[in-house]
Amino acid sequence: MSTIKSKIFPEKAENDYKGYKVAEITFLIIIFVTIFRSLIHFLAPDGGAESIAGIDLSVEGGDIIIAIFALWGSSQLLMVIVYLIVYFRYKNLIPLMYVLIIIEYTMRIVVGIIIVTLTRTLLPIIIGEIVDDALIALDYDKFITLIVIGFAIYSMRNAMEYVTMMTGHYLGLKTEQNMRQEFFETIQHKPLRYHDNAKAGDLQALATNDVRVINAMISHGAFFFYPFFQVAITLLLLVTTLDVRLALACIPFVFFYVYFILYYRRKIAPFAAKRLRKHSDLAIVLQDSITGASVVRSFAAEGLERKKFKKAVNAFRDNSIGEYLVQAKYFPMLVLYITIGISLILGIVFVYQNSLTIGELAATNLLLITLIDPTNLIWWATNDMMSGFAACSRVFTSLSNEDIEDQCIKNQLWPKEFKGKIEFRDVTFTYENEERNRPPVLQNINFTIEPNQKVALVGPTGCGKTTIAKLLLLLYEPQQGTILLDEKNIQDYPLAELRKKIGYIEQNIYLFSQTILENIAFGNQNANHDEIINIAKLAQVDDFVQNFSDGYNTIVGERGTRLSGGEKQRVAIARAFLTNPAMLILDDSVSAIDSETEEKIGRAMENIIKNRTTLIITHRLHTIRTSDKILVLKHGRIVSEGNHSELIQSSEDYRRIFGKRVSLSTFKTNNT
Repeated sequence: MSTIKSKIFPEKAENDYKGYKVAEITFLIIIFVTIFRSLIHFLAPDGGAESIAGIDLSVEGGDIIIAIFALWGSSQLLMVIVYLIVYFRYKNLIPLMYVLIIIEYTMRIVVGIIIVTLTRTLLPIIIGEIVDDALIALDYDKFITLIVIGFAIYSMRNAMEYVTMMTGHYLGLKTEQNMRQEFFETIQHKPLRYHDNAKAGDLQALATNDVRVINAMISHGAFFFYPFFQVAITLLLLVTTLDVRLALACIPFVFFYVYFILYYRRKIAPFAAKRLRKHSDLAIVLQDSITGASVVRSFAAEGLERKKFKKAVNAFRDNSIGEYLVQAKYFPMLVLYITIGISLILGIVFVYQNSLTIGELAATNLLLITLIDPTNLIWWATNDMMSGFAACSRVFTSLSNEDIEDQCIKNQLWPKEFKGKIEFRDVTFTYENEERNRPPVLQNINFTIEPNQKVALVGPTGCGKTTIAKLLLLLYEPQQGTILLDEKNIQDYPLAELRKKIGYIEQNIYLFSQTILENIAFGNQNANHDEIINIAKLAQVDDFVQNFSDGYNTIVGERGTRLSGGEKQRVAIARAFLTNPAMLILDDSVSAIDSETEEKIGRAMENIIKNRTTLIITHRLHTIRTSDKILVLKHGRIVSEGNHSELIQSSEDYRRIFGKRVSLSTFKTNNT
C-alpha cells in the first residue's frame, strides 16, 4: 500500500523519466571534452601530439580528463547509492519513482556543479599562464588568446551557475508543491482517531514550514558535494601542474575540513530537529489563541495567553542561540586563511630559489582563494541538509501508510436496493488513550433497527449515544463485535459511498469560512442553485438569510462565527438534507432552535425522513414520544428498549429521564 500516490512531476510521470537521460548527458560530455581538452594543455609541460595557438595537448592531459570524468562518474554512482539506501530505508513511505526522478534532476545539478568547479579552478591557471607566457615573455598573440579563453571560461561558469541554480530551485519547488499536496491528501484520509491525537497547529507547521525546509534541502542538497569537488580538483591541479610542495602545505586544511564536516553535522543535527519542534509548538499556541479568541476574552485571559506565547517564543529563541553558538565554532575559514598565507610565503621562497615561476605562484594562491566560497558554502549546505533530514523524519511519519481509511474498505459497489436495516452485535468500543481503569464507552451493545424506523437514543451525558452514530459512519471501528447494514458487515461497503448515503447532523456544528450557499452545497456538489434554495427553505434557512445584505452569499466566518447557534443548526440540517441520504442521523440537531422554528423544521423533516431509517439523539420530548423505538443507554449499555408507552411502564431509567424532561418543560412553561 502506497500513501504517496503522486510523483515529483505527476504531469510528466509517463514520459519524463526514461532511465537516466543518456542522450542529454552524452551531449554535455561531448561539449565538456571539446572545450576542456583544449584548455588543459598545461597539464603536460613536456608537450604532446597536438597544439592550439601554440598550446600543447598531450596524452597526459587526456589522462587528467579521464581522471576527472572518473571522479564525476564515481560521484554519480555514489549519489545513486545514497538515494537508493534512502529509498530502501523508507520504502514504505517513498515510492521508487519518487527517488528515481530526484536522482535524475540531481545528476543534472551535479554535472553543472562539476563544470562550474572546473571553470573556477581553470581560471587561476589561465591567469598564471598569462603572467608567465604572455606578460613576462611579452607574447602579445598568446596574451590575446588566453584572454579570450579566460573570458569564455568565465562566461561558461556564469551560465552553468545560473542553469544549475535554477534546476535546483525548480526541483525543490516542484517537490515542495507535490509533497504539500500529498500531505494534505494523506491527512484527509487519516481516521478520526488520528485527528483526535493530532494538533492542528503542528499539522499546519508540517504542511508549511517543514515542507519548505525539505525544499531547501533538495534545492541545495547537491551543492553539499560542491566543496568536495572544489577541494579535490584544486589538490589535483596543484599536484599535477604546479608544485607538489605547495599541495602538501594544504593537507592540514583538508584534515580540518573533513573533521569539521563530521563534527559540525553531529553537533548541529539535534538543534535542527529541535528548531522544527519548537516552531510547531509556537504554531500550536498561536492557533489555539486565535481560534479560542472568544473564550480568552470571556475570561479576560489575555495575560495568560501572552505568557504562553512568550514562553514558546523564548524556547524557540534559546534553541536558535544554541544553534548559533555551534555555528560560531566554525573554524575551517581560519585554517584556510592560514593555509593561503603559508602557501604565499613558501611560494615566494620558491620563486627566489627559481624552483617556481611568478605565474605558478599567482595560480597557486588564486586556486586556494577559490576555496573561500566553497568553505563558506559547506556551512550553509550542512545546515540545510540536517534541517531537511529532521523535516523528512517528521513529514514522513505523518505520511505513514498506517491507518489509511480507504484501504479498510475493498472496492465493493453500493447495493442497488438498500433497505436501511441496522444491527449491532456485541459491539464494544473504547477511545484510544483512555485510562485503563475506565470502562469502555460502549459495552456489548446489541440492538436492531428495522428499515424505515425512526429510533431515538436517550440517556445521560457520556453514555455513548454519539459514539454509536460515529461507529455507523465508520469514523471509528469497534474493538469487538460487528455492525451490519442490511445483513452485511458495514466494513464491506465502500467507505465514501457509505458516508454519502448517511445524512449526519452532528451535535457540534462545523461550518467552513465560506458563504451560506457554499456551506449548504458542501453536502452535494452536483446540486443546482434551485435545489439548494428549496432545501434551505425547508430547513428554515431562508428566514434569517433575508436579514443579510448579501443573502446566501454572506460569508459565515471561521466556524460560522457570524451565525447564531440556531442559525448554524439550520444550515447543517439543509446541508444534510441536500445529500438525499438513505439514512439519517440527527445528533441533537435542533437543541439551539426555538420552538416555533423547530415545529416548522419538524413538519418538513417528517416528509424527508419518510421511508428512511432515522436515528435521533435528542432530549426533546415530542421527538422521543413519536419515535417508533427508543433505546435507553446507561454507562455504555442498553438498559431498555421499546416505544414510549412500553418504556413508561417498564423502565425506571426511562421514567427518570422522561420525568426530568417533563419537570423541566413545566418549569419553562410556568416561567414564560
